[in-house]
Amino acid sequence: MRKRVFWLVFLTLGWAAAMGGAGLYGGWPEAFGIQFVTATNWRMSVGLTPEEGNAGSYSVALSLDLLLASGTVYSDGGEALDMAYYAGAGVSAGLLRANPEVNGHAMLGLESYFTEMKSIGIFTELQLGQRFWAAPVGTSPYLGFRLGLSLR
Repeated sequence: MRKRVFWLVFLTLGWAAAMGGAGLYGGWPEAFGIQFVTATNWRMSVGLTPEEGNAGSYSVALSLDLLLASGTVYSDGGEALDMAYYAGAGVSAGLLRANPEVNGHAMLGLESYFTEMKSIGIFTELQLGQRFWAAPVGTSPYLGFRLGLSLR
């Protein structure tokens, strides 16, 4: 079983890298996930979210984001390290759970990578928005964060 999961993740990341980029992340509310970035700045994510009140149980979370702005924060002139920011907006949905939810959010991220290896970076991201659920109908503020590895 572990070999199958390994090969599935390996092939998926290879396909995503051919599209424009991929990455692995952890954070809140998704405990673990895989993200894919297209050449047109769309990012699709699939992650596992812990079920509230049911320890050890996870549901699937999907996210679609659009990167609207990016730029350089720090560059040492090609010596060793570059840092960049990105900003955007998106929507996430928690599926396959007792109380499905959807949230709209803005996001701001910071990515650093070694100049010699621009294909691998480490990123951190903050998401802020509004969360909606259906049973019973309700809403609350949404705060999410990610810490991960990006592959281009």
